[in-house]
Formats: sequence, C-alpha cells, structure tokens
Amino acid sequence: MKNDKSAKSHLADAEIILEEACYSLQKGHYHRVIRKCQESTELAVKGIFKYLGLEYPKSHILGRVIKKELSRHGLFRREELKRMANISDSLAFDREPAFYGSPDGIPAGELFDQEDAEEAVEETRWIINIIKKVIK
Repeated sequence: MKNDKSAKSHLADAEIILEEACYSLQKGHYHRVIRKCQESTELAVKGIFKYLGLEYPKSHILGRVIKKELSRHGLFRREELKRMANISDSLAFDREPAFYGSPDGIPAGELFDQEDAEEAVEETRWIINIIKKVIK
C-alpha cells in the first residue's frame, strides 16, 4: 500500500541522520560516519519503497531489491539504480565492522579514515537528493 506520509517521514529522518554523520565527520569519528550514512541510506531507500507501495525485506542489504523493484517504475535511470544499489550494499557491508570492529580485533575507530567517511557522506547525500526528486 502506498504511504506518502510514512515515506516523507523516512526521508526526513534520513536527512537528520545525515546531519549527524556530518557532525561525526567534523569530530573525526569516521566509523560513526559510516554507521550513520548506512542508516540514512537505508531509511531513504525504504522511504521510496513506501512511497511506491512496495514491500521490502527487513534487511540492511537492499541492492538487489533496489534494482529489481525500482526498475519497474521508470523513475530512475538504469545507471542510477545500479549506483544506488552499490552504495546501499557497500554501506550495509561496512555497517557491522563500523559498530564492532574487525573479526581480528581491530577497533571500529581504526578501520575507517577521513576519505572513507567523506565518500560515505557524499554518496548518501546523492541518494537522498535523487529520492527527494520523487518524494515531494
């Protein structure tokens, strides 16, 4: 079922969480930037699913669903869907180490650098902006 109100709420939350990621970037907490960007991206993507009345998995990994479901609606170009899926999955795969560190004991705070964090912010901002063009 299509739900504009819920979709807009998800997108608004995604924007607030991106602001939190930017604050963490300023403070040099790069692992937190990754976590926040993943959360923001997931909410934005799930917002577009809600807007279109699409079911989505209760999962952080959404790339395959992005490509399959959103391609049916013609709202995004193929290369945009591919980029959206890649960003979403990349951040989802980095989510766990950004919380808990690596399996071999490297703390989360040492796994990600400023370049990683800046790229995550840039990519998350791109996803939010492209979804905002649809959810008005």
